Amino acid sequence: MPKHLRFIPILLPVVVFCGLVSPLSAQWVNVTANLAGMPSECGNLCLLSVVPGQDRIIAGIAKRGLWQTTDGGSQWTPLGAGAGSDTIVNRPSHILYDPANVNVFWESGIYNSFGVCRTTNDGQTFQHLGGAKHNDYVSVDFSDPRRRTLLAGGHEQSRTVWKSVDAGQSWTNIGSSLPEGTKHTTHPLLLDSSTYLVNASGWGKGTGGVYRTTTGGATWTQVSAQEAGGVPLSASDGSIYWLLASDRGVIRSADQGRTWTQACGPGVVKGMHLIELPDGKLAALAGRHIKVSADHGSTWTPLLEPLPVPPAGLIYAPARQAFFIWNWDCKDAVLTNAIWRHEHRIEARAAR
Repeated sequence: MPKHLRFIPILLPVVVFCGLVSPLSAQWVNVTANLAGMPSECGNLCLLSVVPGQDRIIAGIAKRGLWQTTDGGSQWTPLGAGAGSDTIVNRPSHILYDPANVNVFWESGIYNSFGVCRTTNDGQTFQHLGGAKHNDYVSVDFSDPRRRTLLAGGHEQSRTVWKSVDAGQSWTNIGSSLPEGTKHTTHPLLLDSSTYLVNASGWGKGTGGVYRTTTGGATWTQVSAQEAGGVPLSASDGSIYWLLASDRGVIRSADQGRTWTQACGPGVVKGMHLIELPDGKLAALAGRHIKVSADHGSTWTPLLEPLPVPPAGLIYAPARQAFFIWNWDCKDAVLTNAIWRHEHRIEARAAR
């Protein structure tokens, strides 16, 4: 055979999972699997969440509760199937894991029914917590071993920050002490037993920004006039980041929310989800692209090829070494291409 026609093997990178050797994917793969077509409502596939320290992803489906995968999305199985479990029929918006025990986590959601639920047995059963409803976000005081103090934000509701001091059995609106005319207060972030932050943003007239209390919600002070509209990120270096409404950039605080600086300006990143990667870099969506930043959000660089669908959100799963994105529409079933995965190895930053 002529030398120029000789077969030259191409060696693909491999990754080992549970004893099996598989090629490391170099492209986006549709992993909606058995969730495709599941009856739902507007907002259908509304959430993906990574269980810390595990090769496990949880998906939230409007009216259909939480589903998990332990194989990267080949198969999804329902949570909350244990005897006596309350049924989650809200539109899941956030999951918060207990740092001392990931078998304990809280779910918040909007519409249809109760707004905050908790599991203490890894999702076998759930209990709805008090009368809180229509909640975008839940935050917990982890400095208290009994986890008694919780905050929950009101979806598209002005001056609405629900607080519980009895682990969710009863709730009081501490948002009523925010200034008159404050915009929707959706994502309260609990820093300690008496220090909280909350954003104010949304449609309609009113005052936006970020507000802070050191009195457990009795009084609030505006600490930024920038209209924070996304999900807050508490990074491993102590920084707090917030995406601004209408894709106006990112703001950062290095002093527990007392002061804020603009990390990047309008149009650089988009959406509501800003995440921290294992190497300490930030990642966010920018239309049909993922961008990363290594300088606290000041500059951003595209990563990977363009996304296959307009994404609603982004996560990174360290145990799977993969990015996941999801998308939804306002029809009555989960899209056939709702969830996508892209393997991409990121080495964890060395402990300091």
